[in-house]
Amino acid sequence: MAISDKGTKLYAKDATSNKYTQLVKITSAPATGSAPKTLDTTCLDDEYTTSIPDRPETPLYEFEYNYTAEDFEKVMAAISATEDKDYLIVYSDGSGEAFTGRGNTWVKDISVGKVVKAGLAFAVSWHEHKTESEVSEMISA
Repeated sequence: MAISDKGTKLYAKDATSNKYTQLVKITSAPATGSAPKTLDTTCLDDEYTTSIPDRPETPLYEFEYNYTAEDFEKVMAAISATEDKDYLIVYSDGSGEAFTGRGNTWVKDISVGKVVKAGLAFAVSWHEHKTESEVSEMISA
């Protein structure tokens, strides 16, 4: 079985309650990992190349949302380019990805016949998959 994109949400941690509340409705969410790279360990007398896994890479977490002045201001207030803050992506099955990062938002290119979108990207310093029960403990009711 699989899950749908329907219901995927982005949350930000509230400093006062220490719980997560929905930041903004998103129209796209990023991959939260990537295929591992390897380090070559091949010696001249090896018959085949050999390798070991390198450190896992965390890609840039880039989201997209429909631009409104209200949502843009809300996002600006919840992110920082100089201070780590905590966020949570919640999937339709209730599980999610908690992450810490520094972010920026901007109005994306505008063209005829399309709604105005905004980008939101984070340089992530920590991330961890969370189960449905862990996520339900983290978000505000």
